[in-house]
Amino acid sequence: MLINEKPGHERPNGRSIFALVEELLRNTAKLLDQKLMLLRLEVEDSLGTLMRHLAVLLIGGALAGLGLVLSSIALALWIGSQVGSTIAGYALTGAGFLLAGAVLVAVRLSRGVGPQRPLAGRTMKELEKDTQWLKSGL
Repeated sequence: MLINEKPGHERPNGRSIFALVEELLRNTAKLLDQKLMLLRLEVEDSLGTLMRHLAVLLIGGALAGLGLVLSSIALALWIGSQVGSTIAGYALTGAGFLLAGAVLVAVRLSRGVGPQRPLAGRTMKELEKDTQWLKSGL
């Protein structure tokens, strides 16, 4: 029936095929607009949550750093009073932190500098299998 209809001919319910296509396109555009709006709102919410967590982390790190500095000064003054020289107390405290840092760096270097990537090895094995399969198929 629709094949024999002329472009201006109306269907019995009063809507032509062009009006239906136009409505479909309008509804599709509306759906895409709503999906994009929802995505934007979800991204904004996620970014807001991320920023709040980051702010708490930064404030906590700053307070922990300040606590470490003040504790180090107190430790240096206490060691200085035990040794009899404030300068020696600071030197011994500094040497202790230097030694702890050197041990941490040495342990990290002995285990490898970069992060371990177990997936890379598996990926290479899978690629080699695929290469062998392709060669055997040709």
